[in-house]
Amino acid sequence: MLAAIGAVSLKRWYHGPEFFWRAGKALRQAKGDPLCLHAEVFSHEGAYFSLSVWHDVEAMLTFAQSNPHRGVMQAAPRLANTYHFRHFACIAIPTRDQALTIWMNGSTAAE
Repeated sequence: MLAAIGAVSLKRWYHGPEFFWRAGKALRQAKGDPLCLHAEVFSHEGAYFSLSVWHDVEAMLTFAQSNPHRGVMQAAPRLANTYHFRHFACIAIPTRDQALTIWMNGSTAAE
């Protein structure tokens, strides 16, 4: 399995509706993908995080190239400050706290 976690913060409060509309489309697509084992969006310390877990790298890359995900990624520079994304191998779906620790420390699940 492969997990991905990343974060954004909105540049302006009024960018929220467009950003969440675009992100919601991508989230719904991920949740509907049989190779996506987990997908969620949550807030933490003023940023919005996405956490997804995929069957394999090919499944994640296919999603990353899809229209809904590309749409939110293309709009992100205009709407939000994007922070780093981390990808890491996992043998189980990580908790939010586990994923946040990996995101903050830049570590991998094996460390």
